[in-house]
Amino acid sequence: MKFIKKFFWLICLLIGIAGFGVTWFALPHQGPIDKIWWLIFKLAVYCFIILAIAFFPNKHKLGYLLVILPFFVFLGYILPKISYFGFSGIVPVKYDEVGGEFYTVLYLLLYPMINFAVAFAYRMGGGSPGKVIKISLFGVVLIFSGFLDLMWYVINSSVLPSHLQYSSHIIIFFGRAPTYFEGIIFALCHIPILAAVLLLPFDKWISKIFKEPETKSVPEPAPEPVNVQ
Repeated sequence: MKFIKKFFWLICLLIGIAGFGVTWFALPHQGPIDKIWWLIFKLAVYCFIILAIAFFPNKHKLGYLLVILPFFVFLGYILPKISYFGFSGIVPVKYDEVGGEFYTVLYLLLYPMINFAVAFAYRMGGGSPGKVIKISLFGVVLIFSGFLDLMWYVINSSVLPSHLQYSSHIIIFFGRAPTYFEGIIFALCHIPILAAVLLLPFDKWISKIFKEPETKSVPEPAPEPVNVQ
């Protein structure tokens, strides 16, 4: 049990890395969610990675240098990939092979990496596991709330659509493409969930789960009286 507690972060990290490998190399790179287990599996992988970050040892004085590592991932892979689509003039308007690759890098790699980088920076700065989980979970609930899907048309000054045809995660919930108004209601319904994420006592629960069992102390026998002749 002590071994699991000590290396819990490493166990979660190894499972998360293995899950990411399956997601990246075995699952299709596309926007639509054809099978619900794809989404469940990806969320499970996310959970293991964020647990690894939340319990990552942060007591080493040079540990903050690890926060530099995400820069290499952003500049060495994610940004070159995304900028290629823009600067090369490729506009993936359809969910074809090119569009699916663009969607995967943008939404399934870039945003999670931003999420993990922020949470990891907070953890290495001395943040508690519970608050690390809150920060990351808040970001996940927010993107699934439809906030991004609604704002895409507003920020880009586009004509508001009658239906959100490309919001796969919302389509799964409704069983069809929701109207833009239904998307607004859907997003507003996530406000209580976001508030709950910030109010839930994760650190208190974690301390109870990882609390060392109390051992009953056996009282030492009283010393025998010394007879003084």
